Amino acid sequence: MTQASARTRWGGIAGSFPASGFFRVTQSDGVWWLADPDGGRFLSKGVNTVWFGQDEIQGTQRVPYADTCARKYGSIEVWRAAAARRLAGWGFNTLGSWSDMGVATAGPPLASTPNLDLAMSFAWEWNDRHRDLPRMEFPDVFDPDFETHIRRRAQENCAVHADAPHILGWFIDNELRWGSDWRGNDPLLKLFLNHTPDSPGRNTANEFVRSRGGDAAALTVDGADAFAALVGERYFALTVAAIKAADPNHLVLGCRFALPPPASAVAAAGRHLDVLTFNCYEEDPGAVIPGYAVSGRPCLIGEFAFRGDDAGLPNTRGAGPRVATQRERSQSYRRYVSAALRHPAIVGTHWFEHADQPAEGRFDGENSNYGTVDINDEVYAELTAAMTAVNAEAEALHAGEALQA
Repeated sequence: MTQASARTRWGGIAGSFPASGFFRVTQSDGVWWLADPDGGRFLSKGVNTVWFGQDEIQGTQRVPYADTCARKYGSIEVWRAAAARRLAGWGFNTLGSWSDMGVATAGPPLASTPNLDLAMSFAWEWNDRHRDLPRMEFPDVFDPDFETHIRRRAQENCAVHADAPHILGWFIDNELRWGSDWRGNDPLLKLFLNHTPDSPGRNTANEFVRSRGGDAAALTVDGADAFAALVGERYFALTVAAIKAADPNHLVLGCRFALPPPASAVAAAGRHLDVLTFNCYEEDPGAVIPGYAVSGRPCLIGEFAFRGDDAGLPNTRGAGPRVATQRERSQSYRRYVSAALRHPAIVGTHWFEHADQPAEGRFDGENSNYGTVDINDEVYAELTAAMTAVNAEAEALHAGEALQA
C-alpha cells in the first residue's frame, strides 16, 4: 500500500476486500479498517458541519457564512458541488456530523455520517411538555415510551436511506451526560434519582440504591459504575435494535462520548455497536484511545480541533487547545491525526469543523477559529495543506508502514 495505490470512487485503497455495496468493518493483521461499498480499504477522514447555513449569530437570524456563500456561489446547489470538490481535493472522504447530505452526491462521492439525536430527542420532547418539572438530563431509557419514540424516529430518519451507498453509518446521539463533566459533577445514578417522582427511571434508580444497601453504598465509584452498566446496556441494546430494524444495511457508529464514561458503559457499547465513537479535544489522543479500544470494537474520533489566535476571532468560547499561529495549528493537526492512526483500533478522525464560527458567537456563544475556511469562505492554506498531506498517507500510517519523509 503506497500513496500511489489505486483508489475506489470512495477514496479507499482498491482491491482490498470483497465489495458489499455498503460500508462495513473488518480486521486485517490485527488492525481495524472500514471497507467501502466497492471493497476499498477505507479510513473515515471527515469534516463536521459542512453546511451552507452554518451558525446563526447568537440571538439573531443572521448567518454570515450563508450570506458569503450566497454572494460567491449564487445558489446552494453550486455551493454543494464546490464544497464537495474542495473537500475531496484535500483528501477528505466523509461528511461528519451535522453536515448537509446533499454535498455527498453533489460532486466527488463522499460518505455521510448523520446524527440522529435518537435518544436525547426523547428527553428534549419530554422537557418541552413538562416545563414545570425537573429537567430530564439523560433520557429515561426505562420508560416504556422511550422504545416507542426511538423506533419511530429511526423509521422516519433511517428507513428512507436504507439503500443509499453513501451512508457510512448513523451516529445515535452526541455527548450524552454519562456522568461528571462540564455540565455538572453528578454521576449518572444521581441524574436518574433526580428524575420526576414515580418515573420509571427514578424507580429503577431507587430500587438499585435499595439493592446496594442505601445511598452511601450505592453512590460509591463501584456503585456508580454498576448503575451505568444497567443504563448502558438498555441504551445501546434498544437504540441499535431500533436503527437496525429501520435500516439493516448501514453501520451504527455510537453516541459520540464526550469524556471517558464509566467503564461499564464502554463495555455495553462494545457489545452492541459496529463502531464506537468519541470526541477528544486533547492535544494528543494517544492516552485516551485505549480506554475506548478496550471495548473490542473499532473506534472513530468524532470531533477534535485546534484554534489559532492569529485568525482574528475571540477564541474565548469553545473546546480544544488554542495555539498562536496557523502554522502551529497545522502542525498540531498532523501530530494529532498521526498519533490517532497509529492505534490499530482507530478507523477515522473527524475535524471540527468546516467554517469558522462568527466572532459575535453562535447559538451557544462559541466564537472560535475552528474552520478549514473563514467566515468569508477563504481557505486556511497551511492547515488544509497539512490535512491533504496527512490524508494521503493515512492508510500507510495505520497499517504501520514506513512513510516517506
